[in-house]
Amino acid sequence: MIKLVCPECRRENEPERIYCHDCGARLDRSALAKVAPKGEDAKETHRRLKSMFDPHRARTRLMFFKICKLILGACLLAALIQMLLPADVPQRVKEAELPPQINFDLEHAMETHGAAPLSYTEAQVTAYLGGALRSKQAALSKLLNFERALVNFDEGTCRITVERSLFGFSVYTATSHLVKLQDGKLIASNNGGSIGRLPIHPALMKFADPIFGDLWTALEREKKLVVKMSAIEFHPQTVTLTPPL
Repeated sequence: MIKLVCPECRRENEPERIYCHDCGARLDRSALAKVAPKGEDAKETHRRLKSMFDPHRARTRLMFFKICKLILGACLLAALIQMLLPADVPQRVKEAELPPQINFDLEHAMETHGAAPLSYTEAQVTAYLGGALRSKQAALSKLLNFERALVNFDEGTCRITVERSLFGFSVYTATSHLVKLQDGKLIASNNGGSIGRLPIHPALMKFADPIFGDLWTALEREKKLVVKMSAIEFHPQTVTLTPPL
């Protein structure tokens, strides 16, 4: 700490003092000015303070934050509307009284040596899932009532869209996977999905998979039958399962 020495009594004084603490003599502060850094220029200080308390600048900053909040709110509202809009799916049609018994076909193919490959269309698998899942309501979510499940097949890809209802209002969720059989395991890697009409990135769909957890549990028997096949191939609108030799 810099000390100011009184020229009269030689008392060391603090740098803030103008007069000596003991004798009251005026202190020589010129030495202090050479050592201590110069303070901010008065004009610069005035300019800085003026900018800090400028009402126009404060209003501009407030308006900026208001606009940001408005844009963010609009984006969230648009996303919510897209999630609530019904998905682009076919209208519900009257289902056949007896849907395809795909599970029995798989079991029979397992027991028959040299059985031919089994091929099904999207409509057939959709009809089977509708009947199978309705018969397993106890395993499905109690919060949302299951209405129907629709499948779409493309090259190597299976997409499942599920319609559920809450107080009569339909909620649509969809998940898409690249599916293949490898070493007796069903390998499925997510490549996207949607909630309503809002598309969901594959990286986010990994966290949304619990939405379909009750369906995967209800279809565990079918999964075990498919795993016993030697191959599964998805093509546009069809799926082919090859029984083991």
